[in-house]
Amino acid sequence: MTIWIPNRHRVSLRRIVLLASDLVLIAAAFALSPLVRFGIEYGLVFLMREADTLAWAALVFPVVFYATGLYDRQALAPGRSVLMACLSATSISVIIIVLVFYARLQLLVGRGILFIASLLILIGACLTRKAIQSAIRRGVFSRSTLVVGETEAAAEVIHLIHHSPESMYRAMGVVTLHGQDDAEIVDGVPVIGRVDRLRDFVAAYAVETIIVNSSRPHDDRLFRILRPLRYAGIEVLDYLALYERLAQQIPVDRIDDEWLLHAAMNSSVLHVRKVKRIMDFTLAAAGLGLSAPIWIPAALLVGLTSRGGMLYRQTRAGLDGRPYTLYKLRTMVKDAEEETGPVWAEADDQRVTRIGRLLRTTRIDEIPQLWNVLRGDMSLVGPRPERPEFIEALSEQIPFYQERLLVPPGVTGWAQVCYPYAAGVEAAYRKLQYDLYYIKHMGFFLDLIILFRTVRTVLQGVAHSAQEDTLVREGRLIRFERPAAKAGGEER
Repeated sequence: MTIWIPNRHRVSLRRIVLLASDLVLIAAAFALSPLVRFGIEYGLVFLMREADTLAWAALVFPVVFYATGLYDRQALAPGRSVLMACLSATSISVIIIVLVFYARLQLLVGRGILFIASLLILIGACLTRKAIQSAIRRGVFSRSTLVVGETEAAAEVIHLIHHSPESMYRAMGVVTLHGQDDAEIVDGVPVIGRVDRLRDFVAAYAVETIIVNSSRPHDDRLFRILRPLRYAGIEVLDYLALYERLAQQIPVDRIDDEWLLHAAMNSSVLHVRKVKRIMDFTLAAAGLGLSAPIWIPAALLVGLTSRGGMLYRQTRAGLDGRPYTLYKLRTMVKDAEEETGPVWAEADDQRVTRIGRLLRTTRIDEIPQLWNVLRGDMSLVGPRPERPEFIEALSEQIPFYQERLLVPPGVTGWAQVCYPYAAGVEAAYRKLQYDLYYIKHMGFFLDLIILFRTVRTVLQGVAHSAQEDTLVREGRLIRFERPAAKAGGEER
């Protein structure tokens, strides 16, 4: 069963509360610190005189809090060390303020004021997160929810709710479709009755959301029961919509051509692409200029430390599968695929040079792709471009893989910031689910989130997960017939 509802990219209530609390806290800390440091009379004078400086210093904290992951899904997870996370973020903020404001801008904040403000922010940030963690445990942010479906299907929904760190749903009971199930409890949630009494259950449990997971694609009787509830303000989701909302990806095994058509009809891709082109050109031009002190020395190091050119060129599939030449700084030895033909790069790939490994970790090797963005071959944000050889093979094994060719490829993308770096069919399958989510929800706000997360990834460095290492150890890599032309080895 498919229930079509608007499902734009959402920001959870927890994050909104957390961000709003931090902004108020940071503003209050910088407003109070001069009063504590100098007393009320001179403190007010100082505050009025240096308001602009204090505001710029205060702005550093929420930016660093975001960059260090304090607003991520896992930030409020049970067992997470709130104190260490807040202490780390606060310390980095203070270091940045000291280096930039004192060493460069020579703006007057005052060491005493900065210390007091930072201490207040640290204490407040810890207490805020502890309070929100406590509220989550008590179900303050949860929506009272009923699950409608057969026992096995209901268990699938409940499992997803219980194991999602972003879930705001509290399953109050399971409502069976036809009363044929004998189970009394499904994954800790009681079976409360049949769907005929759904309206009574909604009133009794003060239900805000109904989640339906049925093996029957069309059930007119169920639709007739759900429609009045939807008009009464009850949110109605199916498993696919729930998965999309919680996992922020599209489960490929649950969609079909009908779903893709509905997604395309509700998408604003055509309008967004026109606006994106302006943003792409502006940011790519600025990025190439501002990053010149980084990529020019890096290119010289590549040329001086290993044989081969500084730039690497490789054919990738662009919009609608049209081939184009992608530019990167070379990170592998010359003619890396001369013996093997086109293969995916592996973790700890021996073909990667010492300088190349550093460039990959910091993503400096990706900077020349901004030239591709200027040319219109790529966008700043979109599905990562693949090599035509890989697309042909993956399309035979993964349903709807070529859907990602319907939008311009990107230097970074939703899959890149949500899924760890890995190569293979399984990784391509998972990344496609994120790419489909991006294509459906493509917009300025989502692009901005991806760009911010990309900057954070660059600052933190790229750590390969245990899952990636497992994929490589088990040899889940595809090899292809070697093409007539010599291929490069920079696939990543």
